[in-house]
Amino acid sequence: MPSASTPVPVPSERLRPAVVWWWWCTEGVVAMVMVGLAFWLLRPWLAEHWSAWSPGLDLALRAALGVWLLANLLAPPLQYVRWRFCYDGDLLVLRHGVLFVAERIVPVRRMQHVDLLRGPVERLFGLATLVVHTAGDDGATFRVPGLAVARAQELRDRILEARGDGRR
Repeated sequence: MPSASTPVPVPSERLRPAVVWWWWCTEGVVAMVMVGLAFWLLRPWLAEHWSAWSPGLDLALRAALGVWLLANLLAPPLQYVRWRFCYDGDLLVLRHGVLFVAERIVPVRRMQHVDLLRGPVERLFGLATLVVHTAGDDGATFRVPGLAVARAQELRDRILEARGDGRR
């Protein structure tokens, strides 16, 4: 961590805007499938097998599914607006979250290894995820999603060089 006299850099770099489409394609499609299953399978089953089922409960279920679907459609743009990161050669600083804001500061000296992840949907949108592993348990993996491939490779190479693991 930086000393008391060294300020932590303020994360100001944004993700690529295409990350919103990537999140919609991955998380939004799952939400729509779940809402569809609940609407076309769960709702008729409840109406047939639960004697207390009423039009009011039907309306409540429809409203809940609508709110959940709307939240899943609004979440990616809100996440995009809130995501920031920076790398200054010693620290990787991440700040993200809509309701609960998380700020993570990862010193280079704690980084074990750095990966680039590019799933099929990410490749479709020209994106990559930088994955940084540190010593520790489950909370020891940090992801910077929605980066341009060249930027993700540059960050990876700069981190490896700062660690002394460069190719030179």
